[in-house]
Amino acid sequence: MRWFRRSKGAGAGTPRDGDEAARAALLAVLEREWDRAEEVLARRVRLDSDDVDAYLALARIFRRRGEVGRAIHIHQNLLLRSELPDAVRRRVLAELAADFQKGGFLRRAIASFEEVLAEDKSHRGALQALTRLYRDVRQFEAAIDAERRLARLDGRDASDVEADLWVDVAALARSEGRMGDARRALKKALRRDARCVRAWIALGDVEAERGRTRASLSAWRKVPDLDRRAAVDVYPRLGAALAEADRGEEHERDLAAWASADPEDPGARLALARVLAARGATEDALAELRRLLEGAPDNLEAHGTLGRVLLAEHRDPEGIKAYAELLEVLERSGLLRPRESSR
Repeated sequence: MRWFRRSKGAGAGTPRDGDEAARAALLAVLEREWDRAEEVLARRVRLDSDDVDAYLALARIFRRRGEVGRAIHIHQNLLLRSELPDAVRRRVLAELAADFQKGGFLRRAIASFEEVLAEDKSHRGALQALTRLYRDVRQFEAAIDAERRLARLDGRDASDVEADLWVDVAALARSEGRMGDARRALKKALRRDARCVRAWIALGDVEAERGRTRASLSAWRKVPDLDRRAAVDVYPRLGAALAEADRGEEHERDLAAWASADPEDPGARLALARVLAARGATEDALAELRRLLEGAPDNLEAHGTLGRVLLAEHRDPEGIKAYAELLEVLERSGLLRPRESSR
């Protein structure tokens, strides 16, 4: 094999056995002296070409340094050896798959990890890698199967992870215009985890696109009770759907109830203030905004909305004051500092 560098004085200080080489290489790695680690291991394999562990360690150093081609070459040459025990061959194959993954050859990495699993169905490293790789290539149902197998191996419940993956399945189906498949995938997600916020939001979107307003509202209304932070994205959807159905006052009542139920939730109160301002209830909107800013004085959206409402009512001095306070918040948070030049 010609993939290692021949260094000056290559014969001097050659490790006499594998253990000595491993210790010397480990010390070099701990000191981040990659060239010295490579030199130690290269000398070792020249002395004993049967030392597979030394080859594997050397290949890992190459991969760590981004020299993926050299690592692949080592692993492919090792796989040509007919005398490799099955367990060692699987180990080399898994390392080759990791090389492909590092180099961005995702399909080849998947094929190699799948070959490892064909020989060892409980290979944890291969299953872990495949759950990520299948996501990367948008094979979400394959990722679900790999996640289930990994969860069984670890003895844990993967319902939440599976639900999240079914949402990805639905997103792919929706992007391809397969709305029925998207809806079925989201129902599967919610059977796995009824508290999956992404699934409820996506289900509402799918139902809305299918013209099923009642079903979409039912899905979106689940979100505020599950996750108030995520509900910020749902409030405009609810408002638009209810306004289209000529039920705008219902949205206002819902927002008031959510804001009252959780005074610490700025999202519902901000949404309520915007709805009040839109229907001309300016003083009520301003009261909600000021109440919000009492508890969250650095809320940028609240300051901005306050300024817009005041200026829309031609209350310029108050609006200017509101924007001055917004600038103070931006300054305190460091958002007004100039960006560092990339040069």
